[in-house]
Amino acid sequence: MDKTRLFLVLSTQDPSRLLDLLSAAYDEMDFDQRQATFGRYVEILPSAPVDGETRVKEVEAFRQESIDGGYYAPFDMNSRNNTHVPDETKEWFARLGELIEASSQLTVGSDHTHAVACFGMLYELIGAMERGEEIVFAEEYGSWMIPGDEKQYVAAYMTSLAATSTPDEFTKIALLLIRRDSRQSFTTDAYASAVRTATQVQKAQLEMEIQRQHIRTGRDA
Repeated sequence: MDKTRLFLVLSTQDPSRLLDLLSAAYDEMDFDQRQATFGRYVEILPSAPVDGETRVKEVEAFRQESIDGGYYAPFDMNSRNNTHVPDETKEWFARLGELIEASSQLTVGSDHTHAVACFGMLYELIGAMERGEEIVFAEEYGSWMIPGDEKQYVAAYMTSLAATSTPDEFTKIALLLIRRDSRQSFTTDAYASAVRTATQVQKAQLEMEIQRQHIRTGRDA
């Protein structure tokens, strides 16, 4: 294929036909090719209006698709392909990152009820992935593949949780995130976010359970 002649012809086409061609090219690309070609434009896209009910439905659909194996793409692994990461796995983490970021924006907009619903489903999925359930497939994968700043996401989750939960509810979920953080060298500062956002009653309940259950928090790390 002669690139020069091809682009000479393309330069005479109207924008709608060029967009059709771009759409077809996008569909033919793998994940890495899409990122290399279109990633810079995705980064400058304006934020879409945040609607809590819509976000919850999107997260519910993603959660169900994940549980149903929609992103699970196993292959016969050997010494030659053991570093391969399927496009489905990359797409799962990319979509997860988009939805966690969108959930954080609900927190920013003080839509705490919908934010908690979204975060709850997403962190349930993250937990399933970390336990090795059939969500995604690769020789090596983990939460380090989640795009964005997870410390910020956990802080947003704690903020919305504190705004909507009873002390018992807050403590139950906060402890799950703190335990997870302790297994990951306290990279998300879950405990610090919890005590910073909790009400006095929530904080007292949380501290009591941390002491009772001997949970590491990283405060002395």
